[in-house]
Amino acid sequence: MLRRVILAAAVAALASGAAAGTAAAETVRLYMSEGSAFATLGHSCGGIQQDDYVTGFSVRGYPTGNVYLQTRCGGSGRGGGYHVTTYTATASVEWSWFGETRSYGPMSGSLEATPAEDAYGDRLFNTGAAAYLETGTPPLQAPAAPTGVGASVGLYESGSLEYLRMGVSWTEAPETEGLIEYSTVVATPVGGSKAPVLSATTSSNYFREAFLSPVEPNTTYSVTVTNTDREGTSAQSAPIEVRSPNSDGEAERERLSYVVCAGSTGTIKLSPGLSETPKAQTITVKGALSECEGPGAPERGMFTVKERTSEEVTCSYLQSTSLEATTTAGSLSVKWLPAEEGGSKGALTVPVSEVSMVGISGSLAGGPFAEATPVKSASIAESFPQCGVPEGKKGKIKPVKSGAFSTGEVQFH
Repeated sequence: MLRRVILAAAVAALASGAAAGTAAAETVRLYMSEGSAFATLGHSCGGIQQDDYVTGFSVRGYPTGNVYLQTRCGGSGRGGGYHVTTYTATASVEWSWFGETRSYGPMSGSLEATPAEDAYGDRLFNTGAAAYLETGTPPLQAPAAPTGVGASVGLYESGSLEYLRMGVSWTEAPETEGLIEYSTVVATPVGGSKAPVLSATTSSNYFREAFLSPVEPNTTYSVTVTNTDREGTSAQSAPIEVRSPNSDGEAERERLSYVVCAGSTGTIKLSPGLSETPKAQTITVKGALSECEGPGAPERGMFTVKERTSEEVTCSYLQSTSLEATTTAGSLSVKWLPAEEGGSKGALTVPVSEVSMVGISGSLAGGPFAEATPVKSASIAESFPQCGVPEGKKGKIKPVKSGAFSTGEVQFH
């Protein structure tokens, strides 16, 4: 019995010592994420094979490497002739301390491993074509605070119930938006109000808007947003204030000091069209603004935006989550209705992508706007036909020349 007591005490002492010391090093295999690999290669037939080679640490301190990608696509039937096509590509990648793909782009350097170790004991090495990170005490960096926060309150109906609900949207830094695990929105009453603080947490980095309820009528709230990823929680966004309407949901619109349109829808035309052959694209966006309100607001409007990519792009332009082609500043023209409202001209940049939508912004003047006025919408969604995919019996690949889009509330102020 005495021997058992002594042994138990020794085990406890060892466990206590291990807990008090530094945590054991963790080894993480480094891959280019599936979405990033597909956006780079443009094909995936039964999966994408990759060889990964460490190259050191970036200027921001994160692990980096070069990646070789390959997929083999086989034809079938009489038309395909069972011919196998091999697609390959290379890229340079920056990873997080947890092996997540932070950013990627054209490869710099060669497909050779360069083992490295930083000042924090983080070690990069290769075993064959497999890249690894052995963490020491990495300098974790919380994500950037959200920007472009917007909020509005309106009357919401759910079955037989009606109540005031606050909608909040925001923009995330492109560098870390794909790594965000959740965002937290807090609306705090100001001016001595005893209304409760409202909060909501999104469950995925896909969502960049949240809804809070129940909102007290005729109350001013200060709204902030934070982002959280595996490295920490960001600082709060710059606070904005929003005042709720009365319980009928009408007073806010009566007090609007700027023009707001409920949303916009339209089409996007691409010329000569996206394909696997890199080409610069002329982009023409046409749409309609609807349900406009505010002082001097027209009823609705028809607008056109024309812009052009300043580089040659392929189908991957639509699926990329971190690389977006640079476009010239788009020229904007709006014809307001009724016709006596006149027209406006200005500049507006519209991103063209089925992912990573961060809204639109620009400015215009003329018509109901005597001076240059900012125009923005916090959200935009776009859809296009599949790009680079054979169609019909002959398997012909047609370039993608058109798509559809819609935005959330459009503000002019």
